Amino acid sequence: MLAWLVPRTQSSTAEREVGSRPQLGAVGIIPARLHSTRLPDKPLQDLGGAPLIVRVLERARSSASIRDVWVATDSERIVEAVEAAGGKAILTKREHPSGLDRVAEAVRLLDVPGTDPDAVFVNIQGDEPFVSTEGLDRMVALFDRPQVHMATIAAPFSNRDDVEDPNRVKVVVDDAGRALYFSRAAIPTGYGPAMEPLLHVGVYAYRRRTLLQLASLPPCPLERAERLEQLRALWYGIRVDVAVGDYASMGIDTPGDLAEARARWEERRSGT
Repeated sequence: MLAWLVPRTQSSTAEREVGSRPQLGAVGIIPARLHSTRLPDKPLQDLGGAPLIVRVLERARSSASIRDVWVATDSERIVEAVEAAGGKAILTKREHPSGLDRVAEAVRLLDVPGTDPDAVFVNIQGDEPFVSTEGLDRMVALFDRPQVHMATIAAPFSNRDDVEDPNRVKVVVDDAGRALYFSRAAIPTGYGPAMEPLLHVGVYAYRRRTLLQLASLPPCPLERAERLEQLRALWYGIRVDVAVGDYASMGIDTPGDLAEARARWEERRSGT
């Protein structure tokens, strides 16, 4: 099923077309939980004539660096919607506290003999139908360097007012492009020299061994305080590299977000 994860000695034509860098053949995993407090049945909400989760799946498939995509879900209804659209889905436990834990279970369930422990898996949020494929490819390209074990995406804010919005997560990076901290608060505070904040785009990539290690660790105090699972990595000393560029996306958490997403979808379809 995932036999291509076994290390290969030759590059295929499709791999060479992606670019000069070695093709890692990343696997995309989209965690999707049916129940949402702010938007009931969120993955199954209609977006342009198809369920939201299907639109995210289609977007992930269009990334040149992702060679296979699975939806990991707690719902038979989501499995049926994905499979009806020609996608692949796998049932996972309902009680997972985070998308990270659901992705880790899916990776374990999909394991085949010979799976490379350094294989790259991409965690794509199930409510990001506009995620930047360029950003995904840039993030996966970071793994050309063996010292990269986990990575994510960030973008400049296009609207300064969004910096104060706790639903827009901020990230601070160091000079080498590694994450120093993530927060729902407006960071940095601005007491020092001017520094433009970065919007964190909630997409992650991990080497398989790092993903499973991270999922085996208990949630940390900062993670609970900020309600941000990526802080678990920093708490336990796992470096997070950040691909920064014009990769801003739009997560869907509320009915208002869904209405905005539908309007944006229609604009793109009509070319306006």
